[in-house]
Amino acid sequence: MNFKDFFSLLFSICILLQSCSAATDKVFCYYESWDEAIMSPEDIDVNICTHINYSFMGINEDGSLRLDGSDDILNRLSALKSKNSNLKLILSVGGWAEGSTPFSNVAADATKKATMAESTLWYLQIYNFDGVDIDWEYPGERGGTPADQENFIDMLWVLRNKFNDNGGYLITTAVSSDPDAGAYNVAAISDVVDYINVMTYDLHSAANGKTGQNSPLYASSTDSDWEQSHANCDAAINNWFNRGAAPEKTVLGLGFYGHGFTLADPNNHGVGAPVVGEGQGGSYAQICALVDGWTEVWDDEQENPYKYSDDQWIGFDNPRSIGLKVQYAKSRNLGGVMMWAVDQDDKNGVCGTQNALLQAIKDNL
Repeated sequence: MNFKDFFSLLFSICILLQSCSAATDKVFCYYESWDEAIMSPEDIDVNICTHINYSFMGINEDGSLRLDGSDDILNRLSALKSKNSNLKLILSVGGWAEGSTPFSNVAADATKKATMAESTLWYLQIYNFDGVDIDWEYPGERGGTPADQENFIDMLWVLRNKFNDNGGYLITTAVSSDPDAGAYNVAAISDVVDYINVMTYDLHSAANGKTGQNSPLYASSTDSDWEQSHANCDAAINNWFNRGAAPEKTVLGLGFYGHGFTLADPNNHGVGAPVVGEGQGGSYAQICALVDGWTEVWDDEQENPYKYSDDQWIGFDNPRSIGLKVQYAKSRNLGGVMMWAVDQDDKNGVCGTQNALLQAIKDNL
């Protein structure tokens, strides 16, 4: 083998190794700061979570970030880096309760966007965090305006430029499972952020008038045409790809909780059965402990479990379905998975394995 052939072979091996290193390997663990009594920061398994998202920071009228309460949890999360020096800490800003209007007002004003970037950088530097997650729910909705779609992109670039000028930090965004709502310029988002966390949960509720899975991997034969093309993980990822999301930046959302329904007829308890309203849901830790009087069924179509008792019905995820979703993420070459929320797992192993859902991620990643 001459030098040229050897160099060509070496180059090919390097390219192969680079492609391997870009595998599905990120685990974003959203942590509910108000749930410390259930799971303390020190309880989070930093050998599985590659990123921990502190949820949530708010937004003041001038664009600066707002920390509700003390900074104790921020300091304790920062201390977790002593357990894993590769751990990344992310400030999640917004969330459902914050609404859309504060984001809309800031994104429309150049001065407020600059203030937001300065304030975000300050928090990252002071508390040794590694990036920000913008959880705007949702541009153009809930008090937003049609201009939000492009103002959102500009806001992300203001953050990106500020971070680039100060050593570089991560930017992620938590987005709706449906990119077709007019809220997102997907290709432009993909260009500026490091990761797009797709919230592929809350896909069915009692408002639909029938039972349905919180986070089905695939569609059900009982789904409407719209539900089949939108209300499952596979459809959501396809829709985000079709709108321009880069696979290696796309992150699949996992629900560590379930939605409850009250059946119209306790004898009709399959997927798609009529309901009269919401029912008993909760965290995975709460749901897995429901054994006496409950029947658990595996839904082959959607690759998810559900359980029922009398007129109560719950669609949720268990270790088996979480493992299948992780395998799916790998098959689509996604950047990783994220969950809402890590503190809703079975921390104490009441149902068997401690942190069974988080462990299922590790076992299948």
